[in-house]
Amino acid sequence: MKKILRQLIGFIVVSPFILFVYLTSIFIGKEKAIKIFGPSATFVSKQAIKLFVPRIKDADDFDSFPTGMKANFWLWEPFYDFDIAEENEDIFKLHVWNCPFCECLTGFGLRNLSPYVCEGDWAIARDNIDRWDFERSHQIGTGDRFCDHTYKRKRRNT
Repeated sequence: MKKILRQLIGFIVVSPFILFVYLTSIFIGKEKAIKIFGPSATFVSKQAIKLFVPRIKDADDFDSFPTGMKANFWLWEPFYDFDIAEENEDIFKLHVWNCPFCECLTGFGLRNLSPYVCEGDWAIARDNIDRWDFERSHQIGTGDRFCDHTYKRKRRNT
């Protein structure tokens, strides 16, 4: 049931991009259409991610970040299979094992649009650059089996 719900939500969210890319590609080609609509996919992704990633006051408040993330897991669970890969006073790392949006785009032959969806994570990280650091070395949208979202305590230069 979870997989069907995930696929349905993935399709509902990305279907406008699928439609726009395929219609536009008739005139300018698929890759150019992806470049045109990709930034919009990043924007939508960023707006959704704001619901999942807690906002903390400042870098000194990183201790509340993992608690806030875990409090939002009820939002993640219908869409993603994930686990906490590492948690300590300086790091909160998740392994995310599926992405309904990237899976849907790939299924419709638009795998090259997936990295734009993944870019939403980096957009959120840039907005929070003074609060925490973000790393990701694996990304479903570029063909990896999972994403590793790593949030790190921001170290102050002393």
